[in-house]
Amino acid sequence: MRAIIRALPALLAIAACKAGADGAEGMVGVRGAVGPSGPAGDQGPVGPAGPAGADGAMGPAGPAGTDGVAGGVGPVGPVGPAGAEGVRGTTGNAGPFGLPGVVGPVGPAGPVGAAGPAGAAGPRGPAARADAGCPVARIGGVCVLMHENRQATSFTLAALTCSLRNGDLCTDSQLWPISVAAWQNVHLQPGLASGPHWSASFADNDVGSWTGANGGTSDDHSANSSYGFACCGGTTPENRRITPEAINGVEVLMIHDVADTYWMGAVAQCHALAGDLCSDSQTRVLRAAGRLTTTTWTNAHSDNDANLYAEINGGTPDDPHPSQQFGFACCSSNLPADLSCPVARIGGVCATTIHGAADTGFLAAAQACATTGADLCSTSQSAVLRVFGVLSGPAWTNSHSDNDSLNATAGTGNVPDNPNLNNLYAYACCMK
Repeated sequence: MRAIIRALPALLAIAACKAGADGAEGMVGVRGAVGPSGPAGDQGPVGPAGPAGADGAMGPAGPAGTDGVAGGVGPVGPVGPAGAEGVRGTTGNAGPFGLPGVVGPVGPAGPVGAAGPAGAAGPRGPAARADAGCPVARIGGVCVLMHENRQATSFTLAALTCSLRNGDLCTDSQLWPISVAAWQNVHLQPGLASGPHWSASFADNDVGSWTGANGGTSDDHSANSSYGFACCGGTTPENRRITPEAINGVEVLMIHDVADTYWMGAVAQCHALAGDLCSDSQTRVLRAAGRLTTTTWTNAHSDNDANLYAEINGGTPDDPHPSQQFGFACCSSNLPADLSCPVARIGGVCATTIHGAADTGFLAAAQACATTGADLCSTSQSAVLRVFGVLSGPAWTNSHSDNDSLNATAGTGNVPDNPNLNNLYAYACCMK
């Protein structure tokens, strides 16, 4: 500043001079040496702050200050997404066993597994005894449950005695092997029965020709006559070589449709098969099916009273004789192997159907029973059903309800002697 003040007079003199015209520009002279710095003048006022310069590089962090007072806890933020699964740690030691829980309910049965391989065959057992289908010994192929030769029993009482043993009075054909000895030779036949005795069809001894079966009952006797009797039962056992043929419900063991066989031969053939000659009702069903075309034996000796029953027996004579030759059919028992009845027995009778309305002809009744695996009840079985009050009025039986001189009403009800097969009666179906 002092240098400026010292140079001020020269400057003022120069300013008072009148300027002349500019001369030509001279050559630039040589720069002189820089003079020494003048003394520093007084410091002027601070000028306005210039614009901030660019940030300089960050210096090293200073030491951390002391912790401030903890602020209050803020609200919980939303749950963040699950992090990646960490590395599974090693399995810890097993803890102690807890108390057993309550047993849960049994789950549903699983599917049956495949059958395992068959085991080795065991040792051979003792020989078995074939089931004969009879709770007692068979005699001539007939299952005889009991017999009574004392002449002291009425028809109904004899029938009831047999039914209470789950049997029935023997048929004419079943009686023949155990009774014919008393008529022919007691040394050559198993003479189990002797003297007059009842049969399931009322033991009619037409003109005395059937003493070999009934032991000598009278022709057209009373139901109150005192005779002996025999009870038959059991069933036809299974035979793997012989399978019964069902013909419209009738179980048939064999059919011989040629009229060339004596009564005794037909009886023997059927009993050898553990069956019996078919009844009148069964024979009628077979004939309607076209399986029988000739004269035919039945288990009630095929009596063709007044020649009204050719539809059954094919036209045998009235009062046939056992020495005549006819065809025949053998029928199986209706009962199962265990001799059980599918319904409750009535007085011992296995009556599967009781049709009380008098509205059915003989063939229709026979067919109705056959289709249920049964047969029309015998005259003796029907008598038992009447004792127990479940059957009343005229009714068909399996021997065509032959009411000889109106003496068999105890079993048939009030039907005429030699009823027309088209008459409409009630009926009951039985298994035996």
